[in-house]
Amino acid sequence: MNIATTVGSVDAKIPPINVLEKVFISRSSGCLQVLSEPINWSIYLKNGSLIYASHSVEPFDRLERHLRCLSYQVKSLTSEVRTQVRLNFETEISNQPNQNLDYQAICWLVQQQHLSSSQAEILVEKLTKEVIELFLLLKEGTCVFYPEIKKMSTFCQFDFYSFVDTCRKQLQDWQALNPEIQSPYQIPYLISQSQIQRLPSEQKNKLSRILQGFSFRHLAAIFDQDALKVAQTLHPLILEGTIGLREPQFPFNLLPSFYSNHPSLGTHPRAYIPSNGASNANLADIPTLHSQPKYTIACVDDSATILNEIDRFLENRNFSVFTITDSVKALVEIIRIKPDLILLDVGMPTVDGYKLCRLIRNHSLFKSTPIVMVTGNTGLIDRAKAKLTGATEYMTKPFTQPELLKMVFRYLT
Repeated sequence: MNIATTVGSVDAKIPPINVLEKVFISRSSGCLQVLSEPINWSIYLKNGSLIYASHSVEPFDRLERHLRCLSYQVKSLTSEVRTQVRLNFETEISNQPNQNLDYQAICWLVQQQHLSSSQAEILVEKLTKEVIELFLLLKEGTCVFYPEIKKMSTFCQFDFYSFVDTCRKQLQDWQALNPEIQSPYQIPYLISQSQIQRLPSEQKNKLSRILQGFSFRHLAAIFDQDALKVAQTLHPLILEGTIGLREPQFPFNLLPSFYSNHPSLGTHPRAYIPSNGASNANLADIPTLHSQPKYTIACVDDSATILNEIDRFLENRNFSVFTITDSVKALVEIIRIKPDLILLDVGMPTVDGYKLCRLIRNHSLFKSTPIVMVTGNTGLIDRAKAKLTGATEYMTKPFTQPELLKMVFRYLT
């Protein structure tokens, strides 16, 4: 079967990168879909050149991180614009071809003049590199090539071999941090108080503010850094036992991990291990957070259980959490607290979340304050109603700690 001209599946035992190379050699245009359970990968090509790559694990989290980094240089990419992108395009990602909603979102940003074509090119390249790096780790998958895809705006085209070579070198640098670091979605945390007492006070303060439950990838977005550079900076502290690593949270734990003996990576020298146990970590390149305010979060819910869970999820982090059970008194309390983020339950007696959201949004103090509606309802009508009352976003119960931290990442870091 000629995969470049026929819709069909390719033997799942063939490494997907080899299939992609065959498509490149044929100089074809279309979309290579690879299903490597439970993740769907989409690689878009034009005349054999790469034009974009995505996968089905949190594509809008990936897009948000890169937009956030780009926003340091592109002032039009405000938090409000980035929120609007998700409201316009983020839906359930299916395993069907051409569901390139993240790419459509980039096109929308260009059409609305929030991004120039050259800025979109930078964004597309970074997103594609992140996806191809992990794509190289796939050993097998069911591949289907679709030679006809919905017409896409093309911001850039990448040569297959040079692009893959760059991604492979990046993987080798990650490999040098094995076996401690095996995924960019691992979450570093302070583990040893005895070790941290040995550090200079400036490093102690910085570490306590840096390590707030975010992965290497998310820390990189917060500090406008490369994720590998953040991992390399913290690696000596991981080796000596000052910093521990939590495994990636769902759904990031579904993604392939880096490990030393993967055949696609070759060999790479082991990272330097201090022989005397002394840290050689240099935190100077990670910006200080001393001037960052302690953010305030108001949580309104008639369920004390839910409020206690939110408080527990956010404990030991740089936030002040105020819980409110009485929706009648909530507006007065919120005016007194002046929170930076409001979590608002929908189903409350007397004054429900929609009515309270409208009251809050109409107050002059809270015209731009992020308001996240929290509810067990998942229907489109409920989402539309939340948007009409002024909600910034919508979070479905039951939610996990990673989902809550994702909201915090979007609006308060």
